[in-house]
Amino acid sequence: MALALLGGASWYLWPAAAPAPQWTADYDVAAKPPEKIPPGTVVGTTPPEGWSHLVIKSLPRVRPDQESKIPRLARSQTVRMTRWMFTAFVADVRPETRGDETRYQLRAIALGLGTTVGGKDVVITAETAPKHGVQLDWITKQIITQGYQIQALAVVVVQGPTFALMDTPVWFRCGEVNKLIRYRYALLVDSKTGQLDVLLWPLDASSNCFDSAKAVLLKPNEIDEAELVPDPKGFDVLGIATASTFGVDHLPNGTPLVVSEELRDLTTKTKFTPEEARTLEASLREFLAGLRK
Repeated sequence: MALALLGGASWYLWPAAAPAPQWTADYDVAAKPPEKIPPGTVVGTTPPEGWSHLVIKSLPRVRPDQESKIPRLARSQTVRMTRWMFTAFVADVRPETRGDETRYQLRAIALGLGTTVGGKDVVITAETAPKHGVQLDWITKQIITQGYQIQALAVVVVQGPTFALMDTPVWFRCGEVNKLIRYRYALLVDSKTGQLDVLLWPLDASSNCFDSAKAVLLKPNEIDEAELVPDPKGFDVLGIATASTFGVDHLPNGTPLVVSEELRDLTTKTKFTPEEARTLEASLREFLAGLRK
C-alpha cells in the first residue's frame, strides 16, 4: 500500500497490495446492533469495569459563542440540559489460547448513555435511573429516551476476531441546518498484544456536509468535548429544542487522515462480503504499520 504525507499533517490511505490480516478467520457481515453497556456502569476516563477499552466518551455542550442563538427565556436551562447526558463507546478485547498459542480477539463492542451521579458518570436508562440514584423529571426523561432512540440506530456492519466496523448516528452541522449522518468506526486489534487502534470517518449519502475523504485516528480513552451548534429554527414556540436542534460541526480530535479515492469504495460500503471485509482490514493494517515507521 502506498503512503504519502501532505504538509506534515495528513496521511493518505491506499488499498493494500494483498489482504493479509493478522488472524485468519470468518467475518460476520450480517448487520446487528452493538451490545449495551449495563446500567450502573461507571465511566470515567479509562475503561470501565468489564471492558478492556474506552473507545470514546462524549460530553456534549453548547459552544459558548453559539449560546446566543438559543431563545433567551430557555437559554439557561437549555445550556444546562445539553450537559446533562454523556455518551460512551467501549470495547472488550480478550486473550484466547489455542494449544500453545495465545492471541487477542475482539469479544464485543457496546454503547451507553448516562449522567453524573454523586460526582461519577454512571450509565442509566429511563427505567433504571431511580435504582442508580437519578430522579428523572419530564425533561431529563425525554433527553435519555430520545438519546437511546437515536443510539438504537447504531449498527455493527462487520465483526471478525480482530476487526470490526460500527456505524453510529450523529447530528452534524450541514450549512445552516443539522443533519443526521453516520460516524463509521473501524476497530483493529493487535492479536499479539491486545492493542486497539480506532479509525473514524463520516458517512453521508448526499456528501454535502464535509469532505468524504477526511478521517481521524483516535487516541486511546478519547474524551470528546462535543461542542454543539444550535439551529435557531429548531426550537418550538415555547423555546423547547427538538432532536435536530443541536449538531456538531467537526470530527472528534485525533490524527488527521485522508482516505484515498481507491479505498473509498470500501470505506463507504453499507454491506460487505467476507472477502471485502478482509481486504479492508488488510489495507487499514498496512496503513497503520506505515504510519508508525
